[in-house]
Amino acid sequence: MPDPLYFCELLPNIKQVSVSIESQDGEIPTSVAPHPSKRALTVKYGVRTTHIMLPTPIDPPSITLVPAKTYRLSASQAYLSSGEYESLSGPVQDPWDASSVSPDCSLCCIACTTTILQRGRIQKWKNLPSEHWADMMDLWHCHKPHNKDGNSEGSRYSGVGRIVAESTVGLVDPMYFLLRREDCENIAFKQAKSNEAETAVCQVCDIPLGIVDEKADGIRLMKWSLSLRLGSFKENGDELLDSFTLSQWLSAHLQFLVDNTGQRKFLVRPGASILSQQHLDGSGKRIEETNEGVHIWVFNPNTLITRSEKPTPARAVKVYYQKVTSKEEVDGLGDIEAVYLPQAVYDRFERLLEEGNASLPKDLRTWAGLWKGGWLEKF
Repeated sequence: MPDPLYFCELLPNIKQVSVSIESQDGEIPTSVAPHPSKRALTVKYGVRTTHIMLPTPIDPPSITLVPAKTYRLSASQAYLSSGEYESLSGPVQDPWDASSVSPDCSLCCIACTTTILQRGRIQKWKNLPSEHWADMMDLWHCHKPHNKDGNSEGSRYSGVGRIVAESTVGLVDPMYFLLRREDCENIAFKQAKSNEAETAVCQVCDIPLGIVDEKADGIRLMKWSLSLRLGSFKENGDELLDSFTLSQWLSAHLQFLVDNTGQRKFLVRPGASILSQQHLDGSGKRIEETNEGVHIWVFNPNTLITRSEKPTPARAVKVYYQKVTSKEEVDGLGDIEAVYLPQAVYDRFERLLEEGNASLPKDLRTWAGLWKGGWLEKF
């Protein structure tokens, strides 16, 4: 008999652990009880015993658990107040900011490890400001500057501080590096659809690495397509490589949007840039060639989960999502923040959601008949 499929999630606002269990052959467990460690449930199917690992310890329930598919258990109050929980669930700085990347580091393709940026080529790394800093300055400016006629100058900042890539200087965004073309190597360029910027690909394995940002006179190399060579070595002489999953990068971007827009629902679409409403050509217009998209609801932006495939606690974003396939469906969403991903990344994002959905017990795969359930791993 195969092990049961399970998914457990910490619900931090109500300090409970949600547990969903599904026997893959339909068998009903004969008993379910907390493990003495308080970090698991012991589930028995006749003479066979299995364990459901929990994302946090629990306070033992006061009553005997009746065999069922779902449970809500009280998370250990002592654990939720501990330093261990704080270190696991607290804010985490996105990796590879300017303070953690040195001239001794180099960048390489995540798929084939071909060098994209040589060690020592970049002499200085700088963090980029928020993409919407000019809009925010206009918003926060209590008394806008006036011209000599006494009229408001309107948006003083928009367009004034245009970010431009500099030779031997690496500019760092949470999702990408902005570099001059001549500082990079082993990159080829492909023209994509009319609503996409020119794509930078690895010259060896042809995977997309980023996009050409003509407005900034540079290339945006997306971090999810790269590994970082740290300039240090393993005992066997191999150089240490640092990399993260696409799920981790995209969940960080969704977290950023939640924190900075106050919204929880977004429309993810294939397009030129990861940046919401960003027009790389500066024209202020985007040609929409497709109504394809994913309406995503960031239901729980910061939780801990355990699941059948990975029983150790992991940070995650709990999401619900819907496929959007027509203009009518897009229009029906109203005024919603749009997030554009390069087509290849958008396709992988869809697969991540579908794979996450398939890993859930059947009772969690849909909600209200309209939404599919899923999750994205976090840093």
